Amino acid sequence: MVEASSKKVFYFTSFILPCLLLYIIFFITPFFRGIGISMTNWDGLTPKTPIILNKKDFESKILFNEKINQKDRLFLQEIYKYDSADDSYKRLSVGGKTRRKLERIVGKTGYQPEKNKFVGLQNYKKIFTGKIDKDFYPHTNIIKKFTKTSSLPGFFPEKTYKKEIVKNASKRKIDISLIQGAYEYDSNKGRYVLKPEFDEFILFNELWDLMDLEAGVSEPAVDSFIRELKDVTLSFDETLRELVIERFIKINKISEESKNIVYKVSDEFVKICHVKENLADVWVVKSRNMGVVGFTIFFAIFSVIGINVLAFGLALALDSGIHAQKILRTVFFLPNVLSMIIVALIWSMLFVQLLPAVTDVEKWLSDPNKTPWLLVLVAVWQGCGYYMIVYLAGLQNISTDVIEAAKIDGATGWQRFRYITLPLMIPSLTISLFLTIANALKSFDLIYAMIGQTGYATGTVPFVMDIYFDAFSLKEAGMATAKAMVLFFAIVCITGVQLYVMKRKEIEA
Repeated sequence: MVEASSKKVFYFTSFILPCLLLYIIFFITPFFRGIGISMTNWDGLTPKTPIILNKKDFESKILFNEKINQKDRLFLQEIYKYDSADDSYKRLSVGGKTRRKLERIVGKTGYQPEKNKFVGLQNYKKIFTGKIDKDFYPHTNIIKKFTKTSSLPGFFPEKTYKKEIVKNASKRKIDISLIQGAYEYDSNKGRYVLKPEFDEFILFNELWDLMDLEAGVSEPAVDSFIRELKDVTLSFDETLRELVIERFIKINKISEESKNIVYKVSDEFVKICHVKENLADVWVVKSRNMGVVGFTIFFAIFSVIGINVLAFGLALALDSGIHAQKILRTVFFLPNVLSMIIVALIWSMLFVQLLPAVTDVEKWLSDPNKTPWLLVLVAVWQGCGYYMIVYLAGLQNISTDVIEAAKIDGATGWQRFRYITLPLMIPSLTISLFLTIANALKSFDLIYAMIGQTGYATGTVPFVMDIYFDAFSLKEAGMATAKAMVLFFAIVCITGVQLYVMKRKEIEA
């Protein structure tokens, strides 16, 4: 039976046309608008037409520009009103067709605001040639882990001492005898501990005791002297150090006995400062920072693998007929029900408060070596429950007759999985891989809630979060939009290849 053409028109008009119109309004139009913004240096606030402009510039550059005809000039005079108080033209509030007409007229003059100029492919050139912030691409950071203005660390873990101080000193041929003399090894705790005579807090207690020994010495006087003594001693200016000491003794009328204490403390602090200077020279480490691109790739690869492997494993376990599988299915799916922000706050509390107390390891989320893996762990924990349901649905669609026939033919469990289960699960694998890849490359909320802007220091800022900071912190909406376009095409290409390969596997299976 041939369907009437009037019905086809009716179906198209009723169902397809509205969807097509919505698609054009909410995707196609913003997409091309985004391409236009990506070719500007827009800061996200400055409009294409000036809101206020001084009289001279407005009249010479816009109003009496040779490219403006009389009709357009009258239109401009309706929109812009001269304010004699500050000798400038001010624009009325406009929108819709009026705004677009105004932009078209001003565009004919060639006028462009400083923060909304057309720059062509400049933003894309910066991205692909590396002429962009160093945190965008993988790079090496030189980190000074100690400065001589700080107090000497109370202890070093043995691994840190040998790997970051002794080994680094050997490479750079620096003598660390001063550091070795200030620390002693505690075999019980496996760490190097600062000797009491090199602890400046213990040393300066002798100066604070002067308040009890000398009637004329006050707390502000001791505090001021300690601060001055630190500054001049770290500068290693012996003459200036002597002047500071003598002035303190003279002003506070220090007795001969207490004078010896002041000189003793001062001389001991000189030794401590030499150790500080030695440690500041040695304790410099190189840290590999993955940058925005590197971390995004890292996070995408390991979160996609982790989520799909764990979800598939859980689905296989729940499909094996174990007891309480309905309860377990609910338990595994629950993390996916939680808001990503709530998940981030829960895990942040674990990493910041609980784990340091339990493991005696202070740095978790602030450690560049641990943070990327911890973020992957949380993403896998939160996301695997959803894809477990997808895989479980795929497993339950496999006919039991096929499995039973394979068992009768003598196929082992591995052979049944490899030659029957896995090929028949390819449709589920296709959709799961597609969604996890796209979501991983677009990840934002979890990492933003757990790391925030400090992620640049640990190299754990994903692509979308970098776009967010560019647009709203740095006020570089043009560059942010260019990055968004690059990410869009990257996702399209990667997921397109993945779908093409997986669809071919489905046909082969």
